Amino acid sequence: MSAPMHSKTMQQLADSVGVSRRLLFQAAAVHRYGCPELVKAAQDGLLAMKHCETLAKALPHDEQREFLAELPTMTGRTRHDLLAIIKGDLMHRTREAKRRGAKQ
Repeated sequence: MSAPMHSKTMQQLADSVGVSRRLLFQAAAVHRYGCPELVKAAQDGLLAMKHCETLAKALPHDEQREFLAELPTMTGRTRHDLLAIIKGDLMHRTREAKRRGAKQ
């Protein structure tokens, strides 16, 4: 007889390490879709995890690297504006994909 599996829920895992459930999902997306440099930037706290998640989901790896390379020369306002544009584009593409899927 095999031992029962005791896997923690994301909420239990988040509680055990003292972070939010949302942060765990954001980190998982960065690890899944982000280039290695973006993962390192997230781990080092160079960018907020929510911004790393946006970049990971919205841009191919080469464009993620370009963004990170330009980051030291960006003003806070420029960084904010670019991330807002990237996130808006990602949201638009997601809505359009759902809309097209609903028509089929």
